[in-house]
Amino acid sequence: MKLSVENYREIRRAIASIPADVSNDAVGANVAKLEDIFAPEAHSVALDPSTPIVLGARGSGKSFWSSVLGQADARTDVAKAYPRLGLSKVDVQFGYTGVGGPDGVSADHIDALVSTDTPIEEAKAFWWSTILNAAARQYSPENNKRSKPKDFFSIARDWEKREEVLDEYEQQLRAQDKTLLIVYDALDTVARTWPRRRHLTEALLEVVWAMRAYRHIRLKLFLRPDQIEDDALRFVELPKLRTGAIRLKWETEDLYGLLYARLALTQDEACRNAFSVLLKNNNINLPDREAILTRRWPLVSHQDEQKVVMDALAGPFMGEGSYAFKKGSTYNWPIKHLADAFSEVTPRSFLGMMIAAAQHGSAPENRVISPEGIRHGLRAASKTRVDQLQQEFPWIKGVLAPLSGLLLPQSEDNVIDVWKKAETIKQLMIDADNQKYLPPFPSNSNSGERDLCIALQRIGVMSRRNDDRIDMPDLFRVAAKLLKKGSITPAS
Repeated sequence: MKLSVENYREIRRAIASIPADVSNDAVGANVAKLEDIFAPEAHSVALDPSTPIVLGARGSGKSFWSSVLGQADARTDVAKAYPRLGLSKVDVQFGYTGVGGPDGVSADHIDALVSTDTPIEEAKAFWWSTILNAAARQYSPENNKRSKPKDFFSIARDWEKREEVLDEYEQQLRAQDKTLLIVYDALDTVARTWPRRRHLTEALLEVVWAMRAYRHIRLKLFLRPDQIEDDALRFVELPKLRTGAIRLKWETEDLYGLLYARLALTQDEACRNAFSVLLKNNNINLPDREAILTRRWPLVSHQDEQKVVMDALAGPFMGEGSYAFKKGSTYNWPIKHLADAFSEVTPRSFLGMMIAAAQHGSAPENRVISPEGIRHGLRAASKTRVDQLQQEFPWIKGVLAPLSGLLLPQSEDNVIDVWKKAETIKQLMIDADNQKYLPPFPSNSNSGERDLCIALQRIGVMSRRNDDRIDMPDLFRVAAKLLKKGSITPAS
């Protein structure tokens, strides 16, 4: 059956109406919704209760998966996707969430119990109290669902009493053949200064290492990579924890699988019917939710079939005419240009590009989106990504702004000269002090422009070529208005 102009427009409208940037919290009003769960095969190890540390950039899904683990009905769904994890035998509580409320633990709880310059044993006592609190909320005979870490701080400071209480929970769990998983999310919010963040992070990692003594009480930390890769951390077992950490990554097939799943499961009947026609024309059936969740639908994981559908949506190439193939394929181009310096693409950036592409210009008659729409989508995704980074690293726009108009790749010395002329480091430190946010390096250090280059490389915003020149992925370059020969130009 041939697709009509109206069919194409229905699919276009459905893509354009996908929520552009839904941020999740571990608890509260912004937890993950059941209908939004999409389970890439590679994420199985990240949700495994035996994996203590999961690393991911902003937008990679750390808080999404934290909130999924925290909801019993969501865990039931995820158990179908990852049956070997034994999630049906897992109870979940939160050790830290970054937000308060009845089920949350925020930095306010830390500040109330752990003063500035406190010994590390006191900081560790706070993290032990979060474990005791989580266990009590789940299993205490009094069914104490409103307790907080402060209620257990005195026990946490007494190692003998603490071990006695945890041993009792361990035996109870062993008898029930269950595991208590205690999840820590949004850990970048624990402090606003470098010394305090390092102090609290180091204390938490020591507690994580000590919890190896318990088989049925497990900890899972969702961390930003830069937090555990901080060279100033001094915990002796840190290399082992880093080696065992899992990175939350999205492969090409995961990103396209997510997009196609959203179209296949849309509540918009007209779009669903139109997408069904497009699929049938390519010998693919419309799936139900369980087929997607368990990865039995080919469009979830098979790149060949995914490319066929993308060709039908946008045409095969990013150009027109006999040499269109030289511009790249519409399937590979988005992934290449949305990747950060670690070659990672987040689902927020990918969906943001596709949404913007579907909203751009006039609708083509025989396609859903156009190559020009995809290029426009990159500009929109780049702006969104830098805006998101600004929330995580409030200094980012201030250090990128002076580089506007610079032609990449560029020698490090030339980049440094631009920052020096603009007094970027001086302005950055003043702003960080006034606005009370964490700068890229401690204010009392002798760090300078070269250290700023290193900081940007650590978060994937800059890269260094083999000839030692500095480069920047299009994902950030376009919004920052840097130039590059042969590449997409920034919006004016």
